[in-house]
Amino acid sequence: MAHEHSDNYGSSTLHNPLPEESILIIGAGYFGRRATRLLRQGQLQRKPLFVVDREGESLAKITESSIERIQSDGIEFLVKNFQFLQPANLIIPAIPVHLSTEYLKNYLHKDFRIKQTDVPGEIKRSLPHTWPGSEGSLLISYADFTCPDDCPEPEDYCTVTGERRETPLYELLGQLDLSGYRVYVIRSHQLMPGLGGYSVDDLMKLVGRVKQERKGRWLVGTACKCHGTLTALEIQPGSRPQKATALAVDECG
Repeated sequence: MAHEHSDNYGSSTLHNPLPEESILIIGAGYFGRRATRLLRQGQLQRKPLFVVDREGESLAKITESSIERIQSDGIEFLVKNFQFLQPANLIIPAIPVHLSTEYLKNYLHKDFRIKQTDVPGEIKRSLPHTWPGSEGSLLISYADFTCPDDCPEPEDYCTVTGERRETPLYELLGQLDLSGYRVYVIRSHQLMPGLGGYSVDDLMKLVGRVKQERKGRWLVGTACKCHGTLTALEIQPGSRPQKATALAVDECG
């Protein structure tokens, strides 16, 4: 794959499809750099790895020569280069936004008016612990404590408390039934202990579902077994006057 390089960073514009086994880390802050360290030590260490961040100073802290560093806003990079991304490419969100909904707002801004709204308060009664996120998003977790960095995400119990968990959070969110709302949840899969992500195909399916349904009120979530984010959107056909900005809060993508 050929990139144009400037200041030792890859071009923010791709010219060829990424290799199918590529992993994209969106964000080069603390969590993004932690992700690079884990990936280079684990069983995925031979996978092509790309880190995208708007700040050159953050990218400069990633010194491994085998990692491609790209200076660009992460959401803009995904939108602009989506034609060159493979469905099997993995995305690891490591920026303070709910990446899937911010991507949706930006990718469809020419054809839809997408407005973020507050998550209805009655939703909280059917969920475990919740906290407010940016612009009305809802952060959700089975835990009311800080989880260990290397949690292996066991199938049916918490490694800290030993408590059984009958329903994974991504499934619990997918079962939400609120009158007037469509629900769509992307599952974040654990790639290795303490590190999760989802595929480009997951974003493609979200976009396809919105294009099919076309309008209405939505609850869009991203969740692993224990943690997640839920964002409420109002979607109408028709272009918006301005491009969306990435200002939400993210947990598990």
